[in-house]
Amino acid sequence: MQAVNKKMDPQKMQQTMQNFQKENMKMEMSEELINDTLDEIFDESGDEEESDSIVNQVLDEIGIEISGKMVNAPSTSRNNPTSSTSKSDGISDEDIERQLKALGVD
Repeated sequence: MQAVNKKMDPQKMQQTMQNFQKENMKMEMSEELINDTLDEIFDESGDEEESDSIVNQVLDEIGIEISGKMVNAPSTSRNNPTSSTSKSDGISDEDIERQLKALGVD
């Protein structure tokens, strides 16, 4: 231990550690500032709302209305997986085949 103490200057080591701590604190503060700045930029950008607005405008122009129509869409129940494909909806397999043939799909 004495040999190590002779080769290493304790005051120089302490100064090195203090410099390290100081630089480490500077780095943490810089990182925090950068993160805060990026968070503000991304939170205030409004890109998501703007893109939703553009999509809705395009859908309105081509005559597709999404809001309110999804409520009436058929859904399957976990207990009865065939509930949406039942015959009570008025469309039979023959009707579907006839429509496919009219469209030219074989």
